[in-house]
Formats: sequence, structure tokens, C-alpha cells
Amino acid sequence: MNVSPCAVRRLPLAFTPGVFLSRAVATALTLTLFPIAYGGDSFFQPSARSPRRGEIIYFLLPDRFNDGDPSNNTGGLESGDPEETGFNPANPDFFHGGDLQGITGKLDYLRDLGATSIWMTPIFRNRAVQKYGEGVRPKAGYHGYWILDFTDVDPHFGKKGDLQRLIADAKQRGIGILLDIIVNHTADVIQPKNGVHAYQYKFSKPYLDANGKPFDDRDYINRADFPALDPDVSFPVPPTFASEKDRTIKSPDWLNDPTVYHNRGEASTGGESALYGDISGLDDLFTEQLRVVQGMIDIYTRWIREFGLSGFRLDTVKHVNNEFWQRFIPAIEEAARNSGRKDFFLFGEVYDPDPAFLSEFVHRAAMPSVLDFGFQRSARGFAAGADAPAKLAEFFAKDSYYTTQSVNAYRLVTFLGNHDIGRIGYFLYNDDFGAPDEEILARDILAHAVLLFSRGIPAIYYGDEQGFTGKGGDAASREDMFGSKVNDFVQEKRIGGGDGSKPAFNEDHPLFRAIRAMISVRKQNPVLQDGIQIVRYAEAKPGIFAVSRIDRERREEMLVVFNNSAETRKANIKVFSPAGNWERVFDSSAKGSSFGPGPDNELSIEMARWSTLVLRNPQPIEAGTEKLGELHLEANRNSEIEERWEIKAEPTSERVISVAFGVRAKGETSYQFLGTADSPPYRVFPTWDEVPNTGELEFRAVARDLFGQELTADFEWHRRVQKRGNP
Repeated sequence: MNVSPCAVRRLPLAFTPGVFLSRAVATALTLTLFPIAYGGDSFFQPSARSPRRGEIIYFLLPDRFNDGDPSNNTGGLESGDPEETGFNPANPDFFHGGDLQGITGKLDYLRDLGATSIWMTPIFRNRAVQKYGEGVRPKAGYHGYWILDFTDVDPHFGKKGDLQRLIADAKQRGIGILLDIIVNHTADVIQPKNGVHAYQYKFSKPYLDANGKPFDDRDYINRADFPALDPDVSFPVPPTFASEKDRTIKSPDWLNDPTVYHNRGEASTGGESALYGDISGLDDLFTEQLRVVQGMIDIYTRWIREFGLSGFRLDTVKHVNNEFWQRFIPAIEEAARNSGRKDFFLFGEVYDPDPAFLSEFVHRAAMPSVLDFGFQRSARGFAAGADAPAKLAEFFAKDSYYTTQSVNAYRLVTFLGNHDIGRIGYFLYNDDFGAPDEEILARDILAHAVLLFSRGIPAIYYGDEQGFTGKGGDAASREDMFGSKVNDFVQEKRIGGGDGSKPAFNEDHPLFRAIRAMISVRKQNPVLQDGIQIVRYAEAKPGIFAVSRIDRERREEMLVVFNNSAETRKANIKVFSPAGNWERVFDSSAKGSSFGPGPDNELSIEMARWSTLVLRNPQPIEAGTEKLGELHLEANRNSEIEERWEIKAEPTSERVISVAFGVRAKGETSYQFLGTADSPPYRVFPTWDEVPNTGELEFRAVARDLFGQELTADFEWHRRVQKRGNP
């Protein structure tokens, strides 16, 4: 099946929506269609783009990247016992020696690859070794997520001066530094006095104030009058410490107060415990308390003020209440502006592949961007040949879930693998088990092509450019770039070749060369960074997937075509600009792919197996003779996402348009702008809270083409109370 984004269904001028509440229904609504001149009542705004849209993020663990200073490998301790120092390069769960000086020493390598930002896992001082008791092997905090001191650099990684030098030297090469930060938890220090580890639910064991009176913490979120707490009275799992040293081991000092933690036991798979429970025993902060919110703002404001950082990646976003983020993010953005960094980059980790769930944090938690786990799953399935192109098209059709006044899917951080779920090489080997090395290499390049030529801000996981594969997620995907002593890492089979016992900074590696070439194409063609993305062709079986990328201002079109099939495939692909002037910009196929003019303003393309072809038309899209047509609009309070509206506009023309959406209570004079959709299906999904809560609403859609012509469609929405006895 070929997916044509411009094949639209005309809506009737009136329709009857279904019931959206148990006691209310929507009445039949009337649609009025009329074109208007530019200006007038138009509230059109171009869709949002991130000021960091040109970024190429390189994500690494400092401990596993490069050892620039062996003297700090034991974290400043004289002991030779790994269970004290945390250093054991033969153990995948311990420190291996990488540090900040090591990253500085490889900045030229990263510049040559094309990286513009380095995202590092947390560098703050961790609990060096976490001991779990008899029969359980200890682990070290090499990854950085077990923080004791939020104010200093972990001695295994160096000192603050090393961070300053890294930032300065990276800046000289056009590279920014992004820190991974944590607000949800600290290292596991607090222990349950009553020995209870199982999660204790609030409905049966509510919080008690210091006088023993029950209260609901959600009634006091971010309030200065949050009830006073007593560690021996207030919690279902009273906190204590294993030693006197542990009582004062954290910094800043307010983190040593046990009442700033939830103290409810271990988190389970979801629900309430995902917000209030300890993840893997880590001390879960009581982020509903204003004291905690302000404390975290103060911690990270200081890092912004003292260091020339470019941004933060926000860890464990879904495990923190939305109200925290609604206060924390604006404060951090203001701190960055006050330090002269108005484009400070913030993006959150929401560990879930469902766009409906991910987009909730854009709408409800003030997230400027999130890691696109949905993209990772879809790109993996496509590159492995397990999923048809039509499934990738279905995924991109959900981009509209993210659209708000200032955020959309173009701001998302896309990736193929990471330190938690595993590497793209591991997935490809498992999804296409037994495939020859040539195919796996080609599919790996294909995966990176989807990453680098599709919408979003790409993040490359360190070592993927050297063919690292690993044996799964977590520690199994955290190999050493500087030569490993871990048996599994040494023996892993790397895509494109490589020896796990030796340093892996080979700029002649086939994956390094391919990724560098694609990054270069992306940088030289800004339309590939932020251009409108419109799906043009998607087969229902393994084969061709194609998107147009369009620059609205210059009316420039590029066509990106992928073939995930094991066979050569042909297709006639509709384009917006003249079909006879296209030029080849990138071709991953050794034999090359062919293209030429086809019928009805189509390109006839023949694609080699597992290949990518990028074409550019130097001639701008022309106005043509086709009329702009009409615009059809409808709004439903119920949508495929719970407690979200669906507001949808459908044009009758196949021209390139963007559609801005607005709403107002009936009788008001101005519209509330809801966001702009760049590509079909033209939709927005605001939350119920983002739309006026009134019985009569007026929706408006303003569509604008590349030449400034506009169409407007209005839609009236009414609510009436359901009569007693009616269905």
C-alpha cells in the first residue's frame, strides 16, 4: 500500500459527535468555509522549531570513553580493594577509568565525526560502591546515577577544573557540553527502620503531619505551608541510617533530612508507586515539597552560573510529579538566560515508546523536549526489515500529538539505542539473526540514515560509530572505547570490524565514515535539520519509504528515500517541485540508485537493497495553477488520547500548507493559539485544560501555503446536558 499524505477525505458540513461525558453530549455543529486575504483575522504562526535544531548530540558515559588521567582511577583512595574504590576494569559493574580529561583528549575525534554537543551521564560525586548484602554482588556508581554530592565532580572523573577545561576546549571546536541531571532521587542511604521494603499505598497508609494528623500531600504541592513532618511519625516506612556517617553524607546538607524523601518503600511496575516509590532502592525525593523544588533549582542554577554549560538532560521525568517540572523548568531557563544562554537545551527522559504517553509531558509537565523512545522502536523495526514502511508512516502520523504553541515533534531528541535499552547493533543482530555481515552493516547505515535525515534532533550513542553491539541493555551495552578488560566486551563481534581489547577511535571505520558523511549532508542542507517533513510513499511490505523535507521560506524541497527490503525496489514518487531538475546529494548504495522524471510530476526511482538516497531540487517549488481549494475543520472533545481534544483540518488541495489552530469561548473577540501543524494529518491534541471550559466554543483553522495565500475554516462546538432517560 502506498501512503499519500495528500489524499484527504471531505468532511460533511455538519455531523453529530458521540458522547464525551456521562451526562453531556455535543450537538450537531456547522462548518463555515471561506478564504480570506493575508492578515485580517488571521492568527497564523509558523510551527515552532528549536534553536538547537542543528545539533548532533554524542551521548557517552565518561567512565567508558577515554582514560586521560590514570591517577584518579581509584577516586583518590589509597585502598587497592575494588569494593572500597569502585575501580575494577575487568568487572562490567565497576569503574573502568574514563574521565573528563579523557573526553578532552578526544575532542578532535568528535569534531571530525560531526558532533556539536556532548551529553554526559551524571558527573557528580556518587556512592562509589553499593553493597546489597549477603549473596548479592556489589556494584559501583560508574554511571553517575547514585549521587551523594550534587555540588562537586566525582573524583573518579576529575575535578571542577577539568570540567572547565573540557567546556572551554570543546567550545573552541564548536561543541557544547550537556549534563545529565537528577532530581528524582539520591544514592541509597536511607534504610527502613521497620524493615518494610514493599511499597505502602497512600489510601491505606496516608502521610501524617508531625502531630499525627493524616493529610494528602497533593493538597499542598509547591505550597509554603506544607505540613511539618516527623521522621518517626509521618511515614509508613520510617527512615533510619546504617551508620552515623550516613546521616551527614549528602551535600547540600538539606538532603540529609530524612523528611524530604517519600519513605514509602520500593516502586513497583507503575501507578502511584512510580511517583512515590524508591527505584532500585534509591532514596526517592519528596518532590511535592516546595523545599525540595527550590533546593533542586538552587543546585542546578549554581552549575549554570559557574560553568558554560549548553543544556541539561532531565533524568526519570515520569517518576516526578508534573507540578515539580512546571516550576523547575522555567526557573532553570531563567537562570540560563541570566547567564547569557537564551537557547539552553532541556530535554527529558520519559522511558516509554508510546507517543500518546510521551506527549503528555510536553502538554502537562512543561517539557520543551523529550527523548523519542517511539522513534527508536520504529526506526529499529524499519532498519531491521521487520516492519513495513507503512508502519513507519503510521508512527510519524502521530507527531501531531506533540504540537503546542511552542513545542512539536521537530524538537524531540531522536536516538537508536542507549545505555539502558541497548545498542542498535545488538538489535539488528537479534532482529535479523543469521544475516551476513554485509547486510548487518548496510542495515546499520540505514538506521543512522533514518536518524539523521528524519525530523528531530539526533543523538548518537558512543561506540555505535565503531560498530559496538553489546549483549543487551544496562551494563551489557556500556563498553569501553579505550580498550576493555571485560571478557564479554573483548569478545563481542563488532559491525564493520574492530577489536574490543584495543582503543576504538578509528576514523576509517566504515560506520564512522558513513555517519560522518551523513552528518555533513545534514549540516550542509538546513532543510534536513528543520524542514517540514511530509510522507510521500510508504509500502505495505518491506520496500520503499520516502519523505519530502521542505524549507518554507526558500520553498526548497529535498526528497529522502529509504529501501529496507533485501531486494531492489522501484517506485514513482510524487514531489512538489518540478520533476526534471533533481540532483543526487547522498547515496549509500555502492552500485548507486537511479532516478528520473516520471508521469504527473513524479520521480521514477530505483533503489538498491538496504539503501538511502537523498535528492535536492535547486529550483524552488512553483505556485502552479492549482487553486488553494477549501479547508474542512472539526473538533472533538474525545480523542484517541484520554482527556485530550482532537482538532482536525483537512484541505482539498495537495499544495504544501501549514495549519494554525485556535479556539475561543463564544462571544470573545480573540482566539487562543493552540499550535501549527506542518504536515498531514493536520491535527492538534490539546488537553482539556488547554481549551476554555465552557459550553460553547468557536474553533478556527488558518492554513497558509508557501506563497502566503490563506484559507480559514470555522467550527462551532456546543455542549448540552443529556436529558434524563435518553441514551
